Amino acid sequence: MKKRLVSITLATTMLLSLTACGSGNSGGAAGTAAPAAPETTAAGSGAGSEAGSEAAAEGAEDYKGTVMLYSSTDEGVIIALKEAFETKYPNVTLDYYAATSGKCVTKLATEFQSGTVACDLAWLADPSAMITLKDDGNLLAYKSPYAEGIDGKFKDADGYYSGARLLLMGVTFSTTTCSDEEAPTNYDGFLGESFKDQIVMTDPTGSGSTKALVYALTNNSNYGWEYFEKLKEQGVELQSSSGSTNNGIASGAYKLGFGVDYNTKNLMAEGSPLGWHDTKDIVAVPCPIGIPKGAPHEELAQLLYDFILDPEGGQAILTQYNITPIVDGVALPEGMMKASEIASLALPIDWVDLAAVSNELLDRFDAIFKN
Repeated sequence: MKKRLVSITLATTMLLSLTACGSGNSGGAAGTAAPAAPETTAAGSGAGSEAGSEAAAEGAEDYKGTVMLYSSTDEGVIIALKEAFETKYPNVTLDYYAATSGKCVTKLATEFQSGTVACDLAWLADPSAMITLKDDGNLLAYKSPYAEGIDGKFKDADGYYSGARLLLMGVTFSTTTCSDEEAPTNYDGFLGESFKDQIVMTDPTGSGSTKALVYALTNNSNYGWEYFEKLKEQGVELQSSSGSTNNGIASGAYKLGFGVDYNTKNLMAEGSPLGWHDTKDIVAVPCPIGIPKGAPHEELAQLLYDFILDPEGGQAILTQYNITPIVDGVALPEGMMKASEIASLALPIDWVDLAAVSNELLDRFDAIFKN
């Protein structure tokens, strides 16, 4: 155990510039984004003032001010989004707070309690947290025209939030300790004898995507809680973030882990010794956007909401980072499925139920892995 922790520490040092809560660069596009810190508050740079004014759509100059985004999305994606948004709307500055979904929710909760909301738009890791905000009366309804192109499984029927990108869970493995042939292509393969004490998983307490995975598998007759009890017997270890999980696998301390598609693929594009397998049982997580009640710049929040869902705006940017757009109509890289296709194939997740049983789910998970 001590040797494994030393390996992870060394790997974290080497890979810190590659990952914050995933990857800070474009997967397959020329150039890289600035390295991401675990959580950051950034002021706008006024990108593309003269060129942006010339290229901006008619009427774009009429929008003025600053819009604040809280997001668990990879910071490289946010920076690219910021640059494109400020180019289209040259008189609007996009500021952002980048942190884990849990930290974004905690920051929002503090603001709601004090009555001084600074966030105009929240972009979280999974719908369950957004559903809780809705149920507590802390979201404003807004139905973007672009949301019409999103499958009903990935948005709120009442218009309080909408998925804005899709994450797919799967198998991340070390190419130095695990061959492509050995690495499993479905979740039951994690129980193989050769993976004893060689598996890592992000703690679902701090990871919305992993929490969704636990819910999907425990509510599936092929897995259930018995599957996670067997994982415990396999010696599965927990990490606090997907970045730490990737670092542990890349260092060779673990053969494989439960990964997030774009995180792994972006690191692979940068030369990290990682491999990726999609799974037969698809777990898809729509990462939603919503406008907090009390948002100081509601009109600009709606403007940013629309831009993120625009197939020619934010959705097109996502593919450069190996992220699946949630709106069909975007040109996709080879091998990437459309969101509508994923919706028809993915394991069912009742997000309303997940929000209701979230604490119970995490308590039961903790009882298996932390006692």
